[in-house]
Amino acid sequence: MQHRKLFILVALTGLLSFGRSDESLRDWTNSEGKTISASLVGVENETLTLRLENGRRYDVPLASLSEADREFCKEWIAAAANASKSDEMGLEHSVPVELIVSSPFSGDTPPTRKGDVGGWTAGVGEWRIEEGALVGDELAEDNHHSSLTYGFEATDLIIRAQVKLGTAGEMAFACRDAVQPNLHLARLYITPEKLWIQHMSGIAQTTKSERVATEEVEVNPEEWYDVTIEIIGETCRSKVGEHELEATHPRFADAKGIVALVNKGQGARWRNVEIWRAKKL
Repeated sequence: MQHRKLFILVALTGLLSFGRSDESLRDWTNSEGKTISASLVGVENETLTLRLENGRRYDVPLASLSEADREFCKEWIAAAANASKSDEMGLEHSVPVELIVSSPFSGDTPPTRKGDVGGWTAGVGEWRIEEGALVGDELAEDNHHSSLTYGFEATDLIIRAQVKLGTAGEMAFACRDAVQPNLHLARLYITPEKLWIQHMSGIAQTTKSERVATEEVEVNPEEWYDVTIEIIGETCRSKVGEHELEATHPRFADAKGIVALVNKGQGARWRNVEIWRAKKL
């Protein structure tokens, strides 16, 4: 059934529908050693539809093909599914290839200063989950923005979430690199009046930052906004509601080891946070 749905999607949208030019032709070999040159049009119920150079189509059982051809089909199906997900997510520059974490933040937790909050780690400030959202509060005695982190390792990323500023002055999505002690790398800041992307380096007292793109906006503190961040190579593209921002820096291409949710003030809220490994379209 999954393959059938995929075939219908490919047929209707042309999504990754190979065979539009000779460049997509490849040799296919069956279990008897016979070979034909054709392009893959779709997969339905373990059957491939192949198109010859002259336009004629043939249905071929997947099981009748060589191991190399079956592996190619597996990768083709995965690519089509990823492209479909990219379209569903409204992405224009990248495709998600592997979900690292999905955090709806739907179960209430007590206020936490250090420790686990919905699978993330509270490091600075006070964090809790209430009424279907993660809430971060900066504490004066910390003399530092509140921060909640998730550790992994990847290079190209897609981050998606829904956010509400509430009474907070600023909230941010931050990335740190993959080498201990995980130096700062980049941040997207959201405030009522501005969005900005900044390049960062160092950590703690050695931190340095530089704004590389800024846009004046009107963000309603009591409204939820969809956020999408694509960090692909040296480019960071961000969308907050209808506002889009893009910046480029060589440091953005470095491997990432931590994503942090950051808050200045009290009352910033997050929900449905996802981190994906990605690749450029």
